[in-house]
Amino acid sequence: MNNWIVNIKLVNNKKEILLFDVRKYFDGYLTIKRSFFNRLNKSIDTSNKYITGRGIERVFSPDNVDWTLNPWILLIIKDREKRKDYLFLIKREKDISGILVALGPKEFVEYIDKNSESKREIMRILNYANTYINKFFCTILLPNYLF
Repeated sequence: MNNWIVNIKLVNNKKEILLFDVRKYFDGYLTIKRSFFNRLNKSIDTSNKYITGRGIERVFSPDNVDWTLNPWILLIIKDREKRKDYLFLIKREKDISGILVALGPKEFVEYIDKNSESKREIMRILNYANTYINKFFCTILLPNYLF
């Protein structure tokens, strides 16, 4: 599996996260419509379980190219009932849509790999996180260079 490496720096804590490239599952990258981000904004405004902040220090592609200076979003969704985590690395586009580039953690990626409807499953999780805001904790990390 091809790994993206995201270096996170939050206050005094540094962490390296390995995420798995999604090209394998979709023969390219999955586009996320602008409407998803509009709904996510509303979820952030209405729920104290959805937080945003800066934290993405560096981003490296599977071929070790530094992609840090792109408009990234690292979406960390925690399902409170099932006690599962989902990580989504999204590159924002000029038209305010996004491209899903990588997923994590490894257990989630292995499940997606075995699922014949992986695109539908990913979109289901993203949409549920926007719809059932009391069921999830959601952290949205942006690049440190933006602030």
